[in-house]
Amino acid sequence: MNCDKCQELLSDFIDGTLTGEDRILFDSHLVDCLSCVGVREEMRSIVGVARETREHYAAPPNERAMWLRIRNTIEVELDTNRPAKAAANSARDSSTEGFWSRWMGKRWELSLPQLATSVAAVAATVALVTTLGVRSFTGEPSGPNVQRFTGQGTNPQRGVIVDGSFSGNGSVRQTEIDYWQQRVAQRKGNWNPRMRDAFDRSMGVINEAVSDSMSELNNNP
Repeated sequence: MNCDKCQELLSDFIDGTLTGEDRILFDSHLVDCLSCVGVREEMRSIVGVARETREHYAAPPNERAMWLRIRNTIEVELDTNRPAKAAANSARDSSTEGFWSRWMGKRWELSLPQLATSVAAVAATVALVTTLGVRSFTGEPSGPNVQRFTGQGTNPQRGVIVDGSFSGNGSVRQTEIDYWQQRVAQRKGNWNPRMRDAFDRSMGVINEAVSDSMSELNNNP
């Protein structure tokens, strides 16, 4: 009998079920093979310990205590991360609030070139919108039932309908112009004479350009 066959029969030997010719061959092999003897002794020790502790079982875990430990662990982790999250949210809110506070509380100071450019842009926009509005409302209509609106008197003047009322000069953005004129009048009080003169000269050029545009529009709508 070789070692492989001996180790296959080792389990039956320990259980006491090995008999007959296999038992004789097994015993003969153990006489000559110290390695298999060592394996047999280790198996006997393992089986002996198992038999001795067969009646002893580990106490079942307390499920309530286990869940309490899990919950406590989770709460500790949450408490640890909560200040960091609160600090991050506070920093983000402060950043947003600070941005809007600076934006809303900022005092806008325009220099003379910036203010003149703004007024010129408004004037150019008003002229453009007026041109488009007059052309849209006073163009030659198609169809026999459409009549052109004209002013009354001995010298009829072409007009347009603006916000439900008749406007003889075609001004559709007078409100915006009045608003900016008021803003400029309020700011001019804080300017020095040199700045006011420069601004008045710039506005004179702008007004002249607007007047030329309106005259051309009236002559060739």
